[in-house]
Amino acid sequence: MKRILAILLLIPIACLAQKPTETSSKKQPSWVNGLEKDYIIAVGTAPNIQDAQQNALKMVKERIVSAVAENVKTSTEMKVQETTVNNISSYLENFATTTTTTSGPVPFLQGISLSNVEEFYWEKFENKATRTVQYNYHIKYPFSQVKLWDLVTEFKKRDKEMTQQLDDILEMVDKVKSVEEIEKNIGDLVILAKYFMDGRKDKANLGISRYRNLYKGIELVELESGLGELKYALRLGSNYIETSRKPQIKSDCARITSTVNNKDYTVIKYDYFNCYEDPENHILVSYRFGNENVQKPFYFDITADKAAIFVNEPFHFVANSKSESTVENATLDITLISKYQAPFTINKVVLEWPGQPPIIIDNIDRSYAGKGNHSLILNIDQPISIEQTTTAGKRISMLSGYIHFTSDAKGEKKTYRIYNHNYTTNW
Repeated sequence: MKRILAILLLIPIACLAQKPTETSSKKQPSWVNGLEKDYIIAVGTAPNIQDAQQNALKMVKERIVSAVAENVKTSTEMKVQETTVNNISSYLENFATTTTTTSGPVPFLQGISLSNVEEFYWEKFENKATRTVQYNYHIKYPFSQVKLWDLVTEFKKRDKEMTQQLDDILEMVDKVKSVEEIEKNIGDLVILAKYFMDGRKDKANLGISRYRNLYKGIELVELESGLGELKYALRLGSNYIETSRKPQIKSDCARITSTVNNKDYTVIKYDYFNCYEDPENHILVSYRFGNENVQKPFYFDITADKAAIFVNEPFHFVANSKSESTVENATLDITLISKYQAPFTINKVVLEWPGQPPIIIDNIDRSYAGKGNHSLILNIDQPISIEQTTTAGKRISMLSGYIHFTSDAKGEKKTYRIYNHNYTTNW
């Protein structure tokens, strides 16, 4: 405060040696460079009258800050008391110097403006030797004791609200429900970090770091998918979170047909017509959260819905009961090979020998899934001619026929042709 008063006094004294070349009125008002109860007398200097006027208003703000500082005792969240006027004055003046034009972080200074100036007086000085010009702009600003206490009360209230806001935001760091909430809380903490000048400033900056680190923990999780459709969500730790942000989507072969952002998940639909059978087929989903790239490739298999089978191992027949010329009941062991992962169901098997009636095994309804070998064991209760089908004494024996099956994914009915396939019998 002494520093401010010194500034106010230096300029008028320096100008006593010369007379002004121009003034706003013929006679200098008596309040200029003086003191009056319930008023702040201030002066601003500058090479032009507009800047001098603004500097005078700045002086008023700084004087009001100092007056509030003398009447405020505040403590930080760290319970360190700032009881000296100098500390509080520095604390508040730091706000004022950052808000000389916008009065942003200091809401109790927002009502201070030139429209409230009660009287003003300006002088123009010219230095003929240096040809420099200087304006002294004096203002008389009303500031009563009642107004002072109003500002003190407002400051305390505002300070308490900001502290509570800081505590609430820090408490929510592990409970966020959306990416937008993270962004908002970071923005609020940045404002709070500029507002506070004590230990709470460090707490706000630490909170900013903690919230920004949350971006690194976000992952994309596949919820469910079928060929042509992907459903995923965002997860942070063990909790799912939301975002209204649209993802960036790329694929080397698939064509994205739609993207729907729901509250809890996102659904991407795509056309895979131009994709080959390649295990590296994928859709890359990515987001930019803060300074972090959050992305994941979701792989898809264009054969996921395909069902195709074949056989390459001999069929094995075992007679369960037989007469001299006929097998009355037998067991057939077939090894099926599936080309793809998709599930399928065997419906019917037809076996053919030349000159013999076909053996038809219907209503099988055996389901399988997964790529590779699958065992199909069937019971045959139709008569089989021993003479026409035995493999005893023969170097090679063959049969033909059909295997009828259904693709479970698409419901398509398909048939595999058995042609001249090896088999063995125990008769």
